[in-house]
Amino acid sequence: MSTATNPLGDLSAASGRALKEVFSKQLKLQILQSPFKDALSTVEGKLLHSAVSINGEKISGTVLLQVPELLAQRVTEIMLGSKGDAEEIRDVTGELCNMIAGRVKAELHASGFPATLGTPTVSVGQRIALQLRGEAQLSSTDWSVEGDQAGDFNLQVQIRIIS
Repeated sequence: MSTATNPLGDLSAASGRALKEVFSKQLKLQILQSPFKDALSTVEGKLLHSAVSINGEKISGTVLLQVPELLAQRVTEIMLGSKGDAEEIRDVTGELCNMIAGRVKAELHASGFPATLGTPTVSVGQRIALQLRGEAQLSSTDWSVEGDQAGDFNLQVQIRIIS
């Protein structure tokens, strides 16, 4: 795929770089790409889904982060320094997705596709999957927090060049 239709090169690699940077720098957690396809299918309990849109004159996209409730609680405790209530946990999950989307946006900008981020939206429920739209490129990768059995999560990034 050419840069004209794929400004980030390997979308999975670009989204993985963004994710690893946020987890290592902001949370001091090391993550590994999960060897299992659909690792979230075995997670018990609720998932928190956070989505952030990326929109520019020549590009549109979505970053979707899905984390189990237990991992969202752990991330909230790291970021806030204390256990949060349900609203704070949703807010932190949205902010985590926003930070990842910001790094994806920065790579898009460096490739000549400036864009802005939308406001994070957060929902709770079962695993969801983004669907390809037209000429969009979609990356869906499963990850695990190193040393954490409740640390499986999913990142999906969809990017579409606007002609």
